[in-house]
Amino acid sequence: MIKRAIIITLILNSLILIGVPAGHGYGIMVMFEFISIPTLIKNGFDFHKEYPFESSLILVALVSLIGKLILISLLFTKNILKKNWIYIGLTLMLISFLFVCYGAWEYDNFLFAITLGSGTPFLMYFGRILYLIKKENNKTELVAK
Repeated sequence: MIKRAIIITLILNSLILIGVPAGHGYGIMVMFEFISIPTLIKNGFDFHKEYPFESSLILVALVSLIGKLILISLLFTKNILKKNWIYIGLTLMLISFLFVCYGAWEYDNFLFAITLGSGTPFLMYFGRILYLIKKENNKTELVAK
């Protein structure tokens, strides 16, 4: 049940719409994640002062990608609940989502509404994973007593 919720959370995080305010349109989070590694290898950490949100999207996408890779690797372990890495992966994905929302809020309310609206299902499944982990831990505590 937890593994299924993690898979759905990974998919929903990948489908978050990110609006680029410099007139470039919209993209989804997974697109920025695939772009982040070659761009960082080619350019390094290059931040432009006139477009701080667009230049930091690559770093935010890399943080989200690291969180996703942690969760994907946890899917292949036997006992997923014994690992505290699940919290680290979820936190990295949440931090990247919140940073994207904050950056969109700075530019335009419409961009923020699109980003938050497309990220709401991710937030709901984020809470569901935390609920399922707590429920499973309570169940194991009752068995141990």
